[in-house]
Amino acid sequence: TLLNYRWPGNIRELKNVVERSVYRHGTSDYPLDDIILDPFKRRPPEEANAVSENTSLPTLPLDLREFQMQQEKELLQLSLQQGKYNQKRAAELLGLTYHQFRALLKKHQI
Repeated sequence: TLLNYRWPGNIRELKNVVERSVYRHGTSDYPLDDIILDPFKRRPPEEANAVSENTSLPTLPLDLREFQMQQEKELLQLSLQQGKYNQKRAAELLGLTYHQFRALLKKHQI
């Protein structure tokens, strides 16, 4: 990916891409396999559709705080399932530190 890109911003753009990727990757032990060259570029339509098909909009009126709490809890449970109940892996899936993830588990009594 890095070799095939034209780098119109030269070395400064390369530096920014590397810094952004390292920041997004955090301290994970897993290899970095997704580098975003242009953070402002729109996603391909098939990716956008996949996200919108999986999300359902709630009916209004609703209690926003309760809705957010429920969504957060469901995301925690999903990340645990996909991370095979390894809390460090589940935290990485959500872009959280291990300690942030543990605090959310405690908050939601999971």
